Amino acid sequence: MEKTLDAVEFPLSARVRGARRWLVVTSAAGAVVVGAAVGSVVADASGWVSVPRAIQAGSVLVTLFVLPVVWVGVHAVWALRGRAELFLAAGKHPRRRPTDRQMLDHLRDEHPLTPLWWMVSVLSGLGTLCLGVALPFALADGAVLAGGLLGTGLAVSLAALVLAVSGIRRAARQGSEDRRRRAELWSLPSAVERRLTNSLLGAGDGGHLGA
Repeated sequence: MEKTLDAVEFPLSARVRGARRWLVVTSAAGAVVVGAAVGSVVADASGWVSVPRAIQAGSVLVTLFVLPVVWVGVHAVWALRGRAELFLAAGKHPRRRPTDRQMLDHLRDEHPLTPLWWMVSVLSGLGTLCLGVALPFALADGAVLAGGLLGTGLAVSLAALVLAVSGIRRAARQGSEDRRRRAELWSLPSAVERRLTNSLLGAGDGGHLGA
């Protein structure tokens, strides 16, 4: 007979609430950075204000590459802390289960670190490709300093790619273990189960392309 559980909102610690505040701050700061990047490009293209190319390029690079990784990383910290505390609370309240919102925030099928590792793998893969193409040209032109910088960047990108692939595999194993543990602790409506399969970055099945 399927056990009936009452959904209650478990009180989470100040560490989880603090991580949530950092997520909100990061989201707000990200919106400002995106707005500034778009505004600088539009203003320069329209001739309203002359914006140096270096500033435009820097703001666009931060918006496209740095900001997403930071936001996903902060989100992962918040989700992981809440996930640990919800699993711990289950042992103290065996006839209770977290609310649907807490489930979606912290207990998705996808492990919280999975999107972060995928972003790192994609960015490091792009970096490896671009630097690998540019390095031979720099060496052929005798640009020793540029070649050294490009070579260092290539090594860092390759190391990050290897680390990301390993991280994806570890996160997948941990995610499977967490799903098994969640199923043993709580019975959920089928509608909630389906929503828990949605990944943070929108792959739609709890996974990512290429997983």
